[in-house]
Parts: sequence; C-alpha cells; structure tokens
Amino acid sequence: MKHLIMCSFFMLLYFAAGSDMLAQPAQGNAVLVTNLEAAFPENGSMAEFDSLTHLFQMNVWDKNPLVISHKTIRHWWGNNNRDIIEIAEIKTWEDIPKAMQKNNELFEAAWPTKEAREKFNKAYNKYFTGKHSDEIYREVKFDYKH
Repeated sequence: MKHLIMCSFFMLLYFAAGSDMLAQPAQGNAVLVTNLEAAFPENGSMAEFDSLTHLFQMNVWDKNPLVISHKTIRHWWGNNNRDIIEIAEIKTWEDIPKAMQKNNELFEAAWPTKEAREKFNKAYNKYFTGKHSDEIYREVKFDYKH
C-alpha cells in the first residue's frame, strides 16, 4: 500500500538523517508531501477512488492524534492530469516516524485481518502507477516583531 511505503520511507529518512538536519531549530510544523502518479484502470472509477480515499482518511488520518491536518488533492487543471498529491502536517520532525507508526496501527485496526488489508490495498493501489516522490518541508515561522 502506498501509505505503508510512505511510512517506511519517512522512518528510514528519520533514522538516516544527519545531525545537521536534526539540529534545525524547532519552529514551524513539518509538512509531508507525496506526489503520486495516477493510473486509470479500466475496472475503476473516480467514484471508487474517492470512496477508498475517504475510507482511509476517516479511519486513519483523521484518527491520528499526531497529524494536525491531512488532505489528498487530485489534478483539476493543467498539463499533468495524473497528479495526486497528499499533504500531511505534523507538529515536529520527531513526530513524523511516530505518526507513521500510528497510521500503520490505525490501518490494521480499521482492516483487522490480513485478507481485509489485502483487499483494500488491491482495490486502492490499482489507481497508482507506482511512480511517486516524497518531500518533507517545514512551515516558515517568523520570530520578529513589528
């Protein structure tokens, strides 16, 4: 599942990060951006995709206390109609791996059997080509006073 891959990526990045990255001042929330390339399966529909995305949102992202906000956005207009972008806001850099672990726990709670998870993943993953990029940004906060 794309979300589980994303979780693994962020955990790996967290533990592999150099001390300079971890020494950054703790100001501004962390913003995780994943750009996924959509597939257009013959046996699919945007209604099904939206429904599956909504289920994951309600059962995982919305229930995660470490996630400040999350949204999935889909291409509307422009030159690349395959863009699906996920944006998650997490309070701190240190909370990223904790939030991704919590997502895994919530996913397993919402789809409690291996068969249920595989069924969801199969239905959802058909909407993606496998091509994606992951970035982590930090919200800009200004400490000056006028």
